[in-house]
Amino acid sequence: MTTSAKPIAGPHLVRYGTAADQRFLLGDFLSTYDQLVINATMVAHIPGAIASFITQRARLKPFCVDPQTHAFQHDIIHLQSKSSRKPGEIKRSLKILLEAYGEPVASRVGQALQSVLPGDFRDSHTLQGFCERVLEFQLNAVERETTRADVSKYYRYLFQSKRMAPGPGFRPSALVAPYFYLTEATMRPWRTVNIKCAQLAQSWAASKGIPLAVQVVISREVLRDPSLIDDLVRAYEVVVPSLFLIWVDSFSEHSASERELRALVQLFTGFAGIAPVVNLYGGFFSVALQRLGLGGLVGVTHGLEYGEERGVVPVGGGIPVAKFYLPALHKRVPFRDALRAVRALGGFRSASAFRTVVCDCRQCRRVITTNPETDFAQYGEARSVSFVRSGQPITMEYPLPETKERCAAHYMWSKHREYRLSDREVLQSLSDARTRLGRVLGAEVAGHCKVWERVLSTLPGVGRNSK
Repeated sequence: MTTSAKPIAGPHLVRYGTAADQRFLLGDFLSTYDQLVINATMVAHIPGAIASFITQRARLKPFCVDPQTHAFQHDIIHLQSKSSRKPGEIKRSLKILLEAYGEPVASRVGQALQSVLPGDFRDSHTLQGFCERVLEFQLNAVERETTRADVSKYYRYLFQSKRMAPGPGFRPSALVAPYFYLTEATMRPWRTVNIKCAQLAQSWAASKGIPLAVQVVISREVLRDPSLIDDLVRAYEVVVPSLFLIWVDSFSEHSASERELRALVQLFTGFAGIAPVVNLYGGFFSVALQRLGLGGLVGVTHGLEYGEERGVVPVGGGIPVAKFYLPALHKRVPFRDALRAVRALGGFRSASAFRTVVCDCRQCRRVITTNPETDFAQYGEARSVSFVRSGQPITMEYPLPETKERCAAHYMWSKHREYRLSDREVLQSLSDARTRLGRVLGAEVAGHCKVWERVLSTLPGVGRNSK
């Protein structure tokens, strides 16, 4: 059973990362995307700020909450604080989720400091209670913040003065069933748990009149076996949600082989035979599929600037490097590569030339005004930091905060344009980039354009859709 409400507001979804991201999700940027995806840890960590962000500053932008239940099946070390004050303790936001979600994760993870296993969900009553609590958290966490005694008067005033509805506007556009990560080795036991969660969640969501999304998170190795993909899709046919959310662990569309990309399309197409599909972490290849009407994709999600791929298990970040999202390649590249690419495209001839052959987004119009090559350097401004490592002096370049802000704003405007490209522009942009930049930047930087073009142009139905 599904509901008539829309599970997503449009094809362009953006994941809320940190409070620092807000400036690139509000103001002029508010109209550049359709929907927000917010991690449950953020809702748990700063519920008041999230409620304020959604209800006031984001003007009730549609959103959904990722419950992140997969976090409790991994090595417990990923959940523990690394701070010197509370080493080894479960992080505060995760503690809140453990309390909200209850058994079996509350005792197994929160008290015993052990990862959950499929057997922990064998008892049907335990599983049902867990599912309902996960869904209840998503449904009410934001709205609950507006009814707290210390802020309820303000929100009542807000509702009356701005004629805002305190009900559905503060609730997610869809609920996400609890889910766990699937690898080739753990496929069967965790898939069984996932499907039972989806079935229980479907009934609960329907009783609340809210669409249900089922999230399927798989390892990259699953894509290497077409039979595994087919088996996975067949297993989920017993559930008919309003939406499937697909996440392939650490999958970079830019470095993926042709075989992997075709397998990704097979995955999308298979699930789309059951319900519409959203890629939770995708780049321009996925956007191109959506624009061309292929793979059953109705939406693609990205984070701020860097969130087109993500590992299921978090890893430490590397040294920050100034990167510019090059529209011709649909890719973030180091500033030195961007400089060579813009020069090869003829973008430094004049400001008007830059806007014609490189980018004419609002941010680039602010930056590129008089001398394009000099102005463009603002996207790569950095400071030198010297230190000693293993007895050797080392100097490294770190981008300035202003540089990061310029690059992030440019990225958001560039993504906005990509979601609006016509069918013909999608394939033409890849062909142009392959021809004009392939020899300048080499296969490591520009080679994905040729692979994407070959895959997209040979998929069934592309000829009809791209006329």
